[in-house]
Amino acid sequence: MRKIFRYAFLLIAGTFLLAGCLPEEGEEALKYQGPSVVEFKNQTLGKLTSVLRGEGVLTVPAANVQTDTSRFITPTAYAFTSAAGTRTTFSARAVDSVLVQLVGPQSSTETVLNFEVLPTSTAVQGTDYTLDPSNANGRVVIPANKSQGYILIRPIAGGSAPGTTRRIILHLTGNEALKASPNYDTFYVSIYQPTVAQQQ
Repeated sequence: MRKIFRYAFLLIAGTFLLAGCLPEEGEEALKYQGPSVVEFKNQTLGKLTSVLRGEGVLTVPAANVQTDTSRFITPTAYAFTSAAGTRTTFSARAVDSVLVQLVGPQSSTETVLNFEVLPTSTAVQGTDYTLDPSNANGRVVIPANKSQGYILIRPIAGGSAPGTTRRIILHLTGNEALKASPNYDTFYVSIYQPTVAQQQ
């Protein structure tokens, strides 16, 4: 009799445990069901600080911390010494890639999107940076059956005066069918030119 109760209990408990794995009606409400949009995404956010420094993404001083819509880079390897005497080294970043992602179903054909460098940018194209030829006309391509494309920026070492920071402001406009998400349609890339003393 004891075995029967034990098996009955296990059977009933197992049923409840398995039922807990099924999706609930409320979970359907958590899925994105809006129109397809495109947006900028900072793909370096969340990486280890040591990895970022090796890739030329600045992590100190605190004013240079990256966000969802911005990051600081350097085209020249250098060392930063804090007021406490801590020395941090950064590698040069030859190419910075700004990710453009599709929020919605993928397309079986490539998707061509438009972007612009806003005139309020302090970085000057040709002096502080160049765009990859695939992006030079203000276009970024998301390949067929993919959800992301990249805007490639090549910072120029020594472009501006040593010790200065110049900012590129990218604005994503999308295309006729895909509009840019208003929350993530702007991305900031700041290029820091280290001083001569920092490069030694």
